[in-house]
Amino acid sequence: MSHPVKIKVGGLHTIAKDIPIFRPTHLIGILDPDTPEPAAYGHAPDEREAMLLRFLDRESVLEHGPQVPHVEQIWDFIGRAYGAASNGQVRLFVHCHAGASRSTAIAYLALLHRHGIDAAEAAFGELLQVTNKPWPNRRLVALADELLSAHGKLLQPLDVYRA
Repeated sequence: MSHPVKIKVGGLHTIAKDIPIFRPTHLIGILDPDTPEPAAYGHAPDEREAMLLRFLDRESVLEHGPQVPHVEQIWDFIGRAYGAASNGQVRLFVHCHAGASRSTAIAYLALLHRHGIDAAEAAFGELLQVTNKPWPNRRLVALADELLSAHGKLLQPLDVYRA
């Protein structure tokens, strides 16, 4: 049986075709602070709940990189998407600039919501099936690990993958 929450990851180079074809009910966009909003956001915006955050793809504690409030907003949005699944199919589309780092970290968080923190390896394994060459942003995952009091459980499969 398929899960009521479908997850797709993309980048700026794919969203012009991804949004009309996938028809997301929920969209998380992560853009660099100075990147203009993509024209593809104009395709049927009333058909989805959207969240746009702006921060750089940084893995260290630097200005304009991911921060705790970003992860809190992302986790809450993912929770709302899963909550909406009780009313029918949810299609969660996550994108960043390249579709490889920030967006795959967020897709991993969405899969953790599905599998649970204690099944981080299963969530990461599914991430490898739904994405192409992911390199999840470690800082986003570390912030989520801390926020969720996971004590390194979220980082373990990522670090093994990167080794």
